[in-house]
Amino acid sequence: MDYRQGNYFRIHNDIFDYGLEKRAFVVYCYLSRCSDLKTKQCYPSLKKIAKHCNLSVTTVRRALTDLENDGQESNLYTVLNI
Repeated sequence: MDYRQGNYFRIHNDIFDYGLEKRAFVVYCYLSRCSDLKTKQCYPSLKKIAKHCNLSVTTVRRALTDLENDGQESNLYTVLNI
C-alpha cells in the first residue's frame, strides 16, 4: 500500500525518544515526506527545505548537521529510521 496516495505520510514513533532539536525534527519530517518509499532517498535543495519548513537556510544546515552520520557533500539525503 502506498500511504502517500493520501494527504499524509508516516514517521516511526521512536522519533520522539531521541530528543532531537525542534529544527532537526521538522527537517527530518520534511525529508521523510519527500523520500522515495523504496530507496528512502530524496534530493531537495536547502532553499526548498527551508521554504517548506519555514526555517532559514542557516537553520536547515544546523538541523542537517544534527541529523547527519557522515559529512554531507550533496543534496542527496537518505532517510533512515531513527
